[in-house]
Amino acid sequence: MINLLSPVAASLKPRAGFLLFALSLLFFTGSCAAPQDTDLNLAGTGLEQVIVWPQPPQKPRIQYLKSISGPDDIEIKKSWLKKTFDDLLGKEERNIAMLRPYCVFGDADKIYVTDPGIQAVHIFEVVEKNYFQIRNFRGEALLSPIGIATDKSAIYLTDSMLKKVFVFDKKGNPLKEIGKPESFIRPTGIAIDEDRIYVVDTHGNRVSVFSKKDGNFLFQFGKRGTDNGEFNYPTHIFIGKDKLLYITDSMNFRIQIFNRDGSFLSTFGRHGDGSGDFSKPKGISVDSEGHIYVADAQFDNVQIFDRKGRLLLVFGNTGRKKGQMVLPAGVFIDDRDRIYVADSFNKRVQIFQYLTEQKQ
Repeated sequence: MINLLSPVAASLKPRAGFLLFALSLLFFTGSCAAPQDTDLNLAGTGLEQVIVWPQPPQKPRIQYLKSISGPDDIEIKKSWLKKTFDDLLGKEERNIAMLRPYCVFGDADKIYVTDPGIQAVHIFEVVEKNYFQIRNFRGEALLSPIGIATDKSAIYLTDSMLKKVFVFDKKGNPLKEIGKPESFIRPTGIAIDEDRIYVVDTHGNRVSVFSKKDGNFLFQFGKRGTDNGEFNYPTHIFIGKDKLLYITDSMNFRIQIFNRDGSFLSTFGRHGDGSGDFSKPKGISVDSEGHIYVADAQFDNVQIFDRKGRLLLVFGNTGRKKGQMVLPAGVFIDDRDRIYVADSFNKRVQIFQYLTEQKQ
């Protein structure tokens, strides 16, 4: 495992309690201040603007790649013929751009984004250059699509207002529902492994586990409280390569880690405005080397920790430029160590790259 940064003991106050990004973190011997924007008037040279954390001359660990707010950002264009037919059929190109992206999931060739602002799921087929939305399940309109996860054959989606978990095929066709009407109070985060579906029930302060094969309920863990293994409005969940469950225990301002059977293993985090503290933790994900990424919607950044909860690096700060964020929510890391951040108030998903030694 590569050390991103040695742990920092200092606790520095962000301005107005809002910008944790301003904290001065040493990266080996350097600082993790604003991203280095090395746009050196390269227009016409074919070279892209490079934004990295930390700043040169320190070795970069996170690199900004691109932002997506709609189909045009990945060069998806509707043909004149298709547009003509859609116009004749009365298909309206409404809400094609993101309004309030909340959770994001990326796989080999697709990007899935839940958007409760337009009550839909955006699906970008990057390789096939196609775009479509999911807006209903067998005629029942989505109200608040929140959590999303996929495997090779299916899309798993939570709707917090409908209190349901839906399963679709990879083209958005409905397959089945998971659970019963009384199974959830407010389902939000969702994660899947080879044979199980894990659903975070925020208002139920628990995680419910179902069989992936037949959708049957298996067990649940958690209850309202502050002790280890208890929750206070949990929101997001991620399953790491180590098969462990990483859960954002939002109103306890901490991350809790469990094994796949729901047994508590460890926790880190606290409420505050110093380095490594949380104010409004949301999305969580883990890269290939075990570093834990947590999006904080109050600090407008993503903090990176080691397995023991020591702060390693911070990227992002408040703003609308590349690499900046306003109310980030979901974060997801794919098998290529690409980091997808749902930058909610900026109405986009930003994509970053974790630079392992092989990617330097």
